[in-house]
Amino acid sequence: MTASFYKLKRHRLVSGVLAGLADKFGLSVTLLRFLFILFTVSHAFIGVIIYLLLDTTLPYKDEEEQEMFDYGPRPRRRKKRLNPFMIRMIVHFSKRRSE
Repeated sequence: MTASFYKLKRHRLVSGVLAGLADKFGLSVTLLRFLFILFTVSHAFIGVIIYLLLDTTLPYKDEEEQEMFDYGPRPRRRKKRLNPFMIRMIVHFSKRRSE
């Protein structure tokens, strides 16, 4: 992994800044959130400004890996169509339910 910082989409509550920092340093996300709240309250809400700056500047980890390895998102699978038998069954049971 590179030496840069990043945000994570999983384990995020607001934008993933603290989740990315916790992943980078190998800490618990809950512990880092608790320390962030203590820092923010004790230093006149400077932590909110720092958080917003990090939120606007840090990329998501997926974007960083995409730039590094030059791959895009996986292609979506096409939805399977329901066959006519299944459609008849759904209509039949929905009529039965409404009676």
